Amino acid sequence: MDDREKIRSLSDRNIGASQITEYLSILHGGKENVHFRRRDVTNVIAMDNRKLLGVDVDRTLLHFQKKKEVDSKFFYAVDADEDGFVKHIFWVDGRSRRAYLEFGDVVTFDTTYNTNKYCMPLAPFIGVNHHRQSIFFGMALLRAESTTNFCWLFETWLKAMYGKHPKSIITDQDGAMKKAINIIFPNTVHRCCPWYVMRKARGKLGLLYGKHPKFVDELGSVINCSLTISEFENAWAVMIDKYKVNNNKHLNNMFEKRADWAPVYFREIFFVEMSTSQRSESMNALLKLWVNAHTSIYKFVCSIDNIWQAEGDQDFITMNENPQLWFKFQLELDARQVYTRNVFSVFKQLLQDRCLGILIEKERDTLYEVRIDSNPDFKHWKPVSYIVNVNKEAELFSCNCKGFEFQGLLCPHALKVMWLHGIQHLPSHYVLKRWCKDANAGVKRPLNERSHDVGNSVAMQMFRALTLSDQFDFLVDLASKDADSFNLAEAQLKELVSQVKTLHNSSNQEQDLAASNEVLAMAVDVEDGLHEERGNQIFHDPPTSQCKGRKKKPARWKIPAEKLPIKGRTCGYCGLVAKHNSRTCPKVLSMLVFS
Repeated sequence: MDDREKIRSLSDRNIGASQITEYLSILHGGKENVHFRRRDVTNVIAMDNRKLLGVDVDRTLLHFQKKKEVDSKFFYAVDADEDGFVKHIFWVDGRSRRAYLEFGDVVTFDTTYNTNKYCMPLAPFIGVNHHRQSIFFGMALLRAESTTNFCWLFETWLKAMYGKHPKSIITDQDGAMKKAINIIFPNTVHRCCPWYVMRKARGKLGLLYGKHPKFVDELGSVINCSLTISEFENAWAVMIDKYKVNNNKHLNNMFEKRADWAPVYFREIFFVEMSTSQRSESMNALLKLWVNAHTSIYKFVCSIDNIWQAEGDQDFITMNENPQLWFKFQLELDARQVYTRNVFSVFKQLLQDRCLGILIEKERDTLYEVRIDSNPDFKHWKPVSYIVNVNKEAELFSCNCKGFEFQGLLCPHALKVMWLHGIQHLPSHYVLKRWCKDANAGVKRPLNERSHDVGNSVAMQMFRALTLSDQFDFLVDLASKDADSFNLAEAQLKELVSQVKTLHNSSNQEQDLAASNEVLAMAVDVEDGLHEERGNQIFHDPPTSQCKGRKKKPARWKIPAEKLPIKGRTCGYCGLVAKHNSRTCPKVLSMLVFS
């Protein structure tokens, strides 16, 4: 690989020209051995980018077609306006489509910016697998964030996901997004991310935060620690009266829309413990390690393919390594047997948390109270009581914190009562398949099924070779036992080899012809970086979008006290705020002159 190819390869991974130059200088043993400058590296990158002018979308669609040859379940869709300029692009691979069937109960959806040179917002669909890892369920580039565009995207995504609606979805407070969800997903529970609500409140309630520093903690306690709707509403009213903010428009608006975002309204709905769109934010941060505001659509799509998901490693670790136990009793052993390693770590922490609090029996064998007066993990903890209802015969333990309903794992309060009743084994109805080791059985297809996929990549050739090797090993073992079986197998194999050779030769000729036609259709002029239009071109590269996202990084929010003017330096002699000190003070100098 020469230096130009190294530059292109590193540039495709969003590495800047300065870093590339430094890397090549180290590779060649010093800058004196490198026969080009940073500007030359920039010129090489710019030349490659100019080759995509006018055919960026065409190259992207050609890339999608090649991916579909390798992955038969790969899905993509493009929408254009009346002039042929691209409005939206959506794509998802076969693995993500299969994973959605197993883990598509909860989805987070958000838009992020500064990922491509057309300023098109990126809209990824993100879920959680059985290792509690974030996984992609598809991506889209949108020209504008309107209700119509979101409707097109949701309909296209639903078509790619075999018509299966998610049970719940988490987004920000975008009005257009909310309208589209109500239209396309009428039976899906839609929740606005509380983090966005609190971030907006921080900007609107700055004066209140500065005047009453404890108001922030009390507001968070009311929102996050209320167990019932009535408790939340009463605590909110007490807080409003305490700080005399009855006429605050933003707080009144928050309370009117409380059913869209407040955690207490969603405690009985399964959200995989995702109360915010933090997974979308973390995945967006990961994406921006590979792309920036100058990336073309084609390079953007190729960069997304390079993002590696560690699900395979976690499968291997889960199947071959047993995590350490905490107390080594049967309930914990059962959990380690069925749960993945990461999920078991969470369950083990819940077992440890059951030691907190005092257990009070309200009604014999049916009703218990778990009172927790202090918690070392929380600085501003307030005493709280949890009520656990018990049906011992059916092994049902229901807590009013709704921990199992919300995250799919038994809460510490229910585990505390189960321990009291001597429940040794983990009840099967409290084990969700999505958290089990074999939850992705439908995602990871058997080898003999994958070997029939279309495509001639190295991986596909390995799949086919392994599948045929198993069959031929069985044939060799069976045919070598007697002469008649051997003669029959030898004759059939000779005929089979001849037929495969003939098929292989004809297939190569067709592929060569198709490849030559494809090259002629592109008509690339390498020297000046210009491209002739394809005769059958339908889509044009999109114009720069005017999205809702921020154009620059916002300044850090400051409390009113921080916005006060900084006091100047005071002179140690005259005591005035001035630009002089005790040695250069005019009064000192005048005394020296007179003396």
